[in-house]
Amino acid sequence: MPEPARRPAPAAPRPPRSAARASTLTALALTGALTCTATPALAEEPTGSATIEPELISEIDTSAAGGGARMLLGDVDGDGRRDIVMMQPTYSADDRYIGRQVQALTAYDITGEMLWQAGTPDPRVERNGTDIPAQIHDLDGDGRNEVVAVMDDRFTVLDGGTGDFVRDFALPHPEAHDAIAFADFRGTGRPNDILLKDRYNQIWALDDQGEVLWTHEGDVGHYPWPVDLDGDGRQELMAGYDLLDSDGSVLWSADMADHADTMWMGDVDGDGETNVVLGGAETVAHDTEGNEVWRNNETVESQNVILGDFRPDLPGLETLGLDRIDRSDDGVDGLFLIDSEGSMVFQEDRRTRGCWGSIPGKVHNWDGEHSDLMMAWNRGCGELPSVFNGDGDVVTRFEVDGRLQTADLCGDDKEEIVNFVLGETARVYANGGCDPDSHVTGEPLPQTKQYYNFTRYTAGEQPFDHAPAGTARGSSARDGSGADLATDGDPATAWRPAPRDGRPSWLVDLGTRREITSLLLTPRTGARVDYRVESSTDRESWTELTSGTFTGKGEQEHDVTGIGRYVRVSFDRAGPAGLADIRVLGNR
Repeated sequence: MPEPARRPAPAAPRPPRSAARASTLTALALTGALTCTATPALAEEPTGSATIEPELISEIDTSAAGGGARMLLGDVDGDGRRDIVMMQPTYSADDRYIGRQVQALTAYDITGEMLWQAGTPDPRVERNGTDIPAQIHDLDGDGRNEVVAVMDDRFTVLDGGTGDFVRDFALPHPEAHDAIAFADFRGTGRPNDILLKDRYNQIWALDDQGEVLWTHEGDVGHYPWPVDLDGDGRQELMAGYDLLDSDGSVLWSADMADHADTMWMGDVDGDGETNVVLGGAETVAHDTEGNEVWRNNETVESQNVILGDFRPDLPGLETLGLDRIDRSDDGVDGLFLIDSEGSMVFQEDRRTRGCWGSIPGKVHNWDGEHSDLMMAWNRGCGELPSVFNGDGDVVTRFEVDGRLQTADLCGDDKEEIVNFVLGETARVYANGGCDPDSHVTGEPLPQTKQYYNFTRYTAGEQPFDHAPAGTARGSSARDGSGADLATDGDPATAWRPAPRDGRPSWLVDLGTRREITSLLLTPRTGARVDYRVESSTDRESWTELTSGTFTGKGEQEHDVTGIGRYVRVSFDRAGPAGLADIRVLGNR
């Protein structure tokens, strides 16, 4: 991330189980493996060959999108499969102080067909060091995604399927175009409030018609993150080191130096409470009231912090990030890992000098085992992008030195990896067989939070379990085996339908419209029984999220993309039907 030469600013979810791999991910090193020790030690270079050979399923010529164009992923044509939108920023000789706008947007499906282009690419643009103010999002709530961007000094809404102009409105300030995010500050149940920011000093919250709700001035960092921390149905906002309430008032401020480079939310220590982890000059974990949980100052500059269960042998979640150690001509960066108590357990010793600027990333279920794997790219000196397991072993190495993004593009319950080179090509890779047409359902695929609040910086959250706060009911229940036992966190208890229930089903009302990205189901018996999971916003129209067969007592995990207030699990017969545990995970 570019160091800002800043101007003066104007006057209770259940604890995560390590087996529940709904965690978010980040990267390990390409040339320096990480070594676990009580005291951080220098690392040896990784040995051995990659274990998963990536299969190229599509190669897309993106040169028509222009130089410096970066990628958004989302279903813009409404066929149920994610597409690619390349966003070229406007030309700027120096974007350290004022962010760029959008010069051109070019949409492709993943087979390589250009869907549309809005704007005309500028040949002067080669690269940039900031966010680009564009997103894919269903802003009007009609079930189909629009593409929004700041173009020609206006907040502009384009039809996702055609790229045609829909509407626009004026910016609240000439510099309010560094980045775009979406939130729900008014408690409508939909993230249709708009966040705009300048480079470092001010944020504006707008309604979906462009009317300013409130504004905040301060050290707002690179990218804000909205999340409902208190469960009142209105999101708060982490803006730099300030936590803002839904009305823009400051709830608390972190005592940290410099500016907030990165942030991630999640239950770090497994106590059932959310933590806010911030990276800047140091890495600091807070509770939701702003109290410091731990502080680690063993890095020079903490970047790209992401929470995850990277070490299942350790309790709670780990914080993995990038340390920008030395940014001189002979400089170096390195990755680090902090445990749930704030102690450093990994530090990378990169042997390559003079090449720094590494970017960590994440990929889920690349190996088909619903595990979290880690990525690193942009390392320079010929070091190629790679995927690693939690021990730092290379799992996959790519032959093209590009930038990596991930999404389930094949509908196979696994994330694919897109390796794109600015102004040239985007290559879609899968692990094993992948049929891109299998995800073409004809029904629009919802855009989830990590995609509609995309940032080149690192901001996000560990998925939360929505189910415990909901109201569960079953189509029937045996005595002492009520529906609420499936969400009590105790796998020794279970919901059991009545023996003569001809169509057994279990349902939870989540209380409000929720994002659903993962399902973890534990059967009550080891008997074979088929099940189907659906979601609905109104209990009238249902959308299938996934289906499967219980064949044993082990937990089954499904990565899904859905939006709904209600989640229903239906079984094909009553005898072995039932749930010992269910987790409905998603951002909030």
